[in-house]
Amino acid sequence: MKLAFAVGYKGDNFAGSQAQPNRRTVEGEFIAAGVGLGLFADAKEAHFRISGRTDKGVSARKQIVSVTTDHPEKAVDALNFWLPDDIWCLGAAEVSPDFYPRYAVTSRTYRYYFPYAADVAAMDAAARQFIGRHDFTRFSKMEEGRDPNRTVTKARVFAAPDGCPVFEVAAKSFLWNMVRGMAGFLASVGAGVAEPETAGDLLTKAGHRVHPAPAEALIFWDAECDVSFTPMRQARETVRMLGRASAAARAELHVAEALMNEPPEEIWRRRLVREYPDLRQRST
Repeated sequence: MKLAFAVGYKGDNFAGSQAQPNRRTVEGEFIAAGVGLGLFADAKEAHFRISGRTDKGVSARKQIVSVTTDHPEKAVDALNFWLPDDIWCLGAAEVSPDFYPRYAVTSRTYRYYFPYAADVAAMDAAARQFIGRHDFTRFSKMEEGRDPNRTVTKARVFAAPDGCPVFEVAAKSFLWNMVRGMAGFLASVGAGVAEPETAGDLLTKAGHRVHPAPAEALIFWDAECDVSFTPMRQARETVRMLGRASAAARAELHVAEALMNEPPEEIWRRRLVREYPDLRQRST
């Protein structure tokens, strides 16, 4: 039987979502848990598939994965208690044998979290220029033979409760590093390094690739598909792990900023000036 799972994970300690030799990955840990639980004998028998590749350090709130097993009840009841703390299944569903997450998902949404308060209005104006079908070559790490054109259905920047900008973007598919490239450009706009109108040039004129923003602030936020998932029991240790990680990150932030001799926002801006020199045609 083929099962689909809505899956989340915290990407800090993963080399990415897809299996890689001698490296810790989401796929590798998911298969190891299934083998330990007796759901399948090995990766070949599992037929693991995922709705979207994520790079090293990228987290996910709702990915869709599928596996094949002769023990569906055991999978739904116990898989969350065999997975490591930084991977969890939100829900499960029986799907047809030809179900393939990559093609079943009709829209993928990412969110990128910026570290400091910035000009949200300017960032939002820039982000909205991504909506529609465009050539995203300059925002991506292009793979040979791939079509550089993608259709973005949603692109906006809004302020989180702490005032820091959040970039949300949706499309049926993305190019490699595309969202991080867009986020890097938006950071330069928010810090006053580039103007929102520069987005038009990046989408229509040849030039250098935009430096991608750090992976750790990116979340694969949602995957839309025509599947109704039954909620699964959650392991308490996952919630505790996320709580500990949140507290540790906040403490580390305060310690690092307390040791600085100047405002951290200014250090961030200077770094953006160094990383995005090609975007300063019209900047201050």
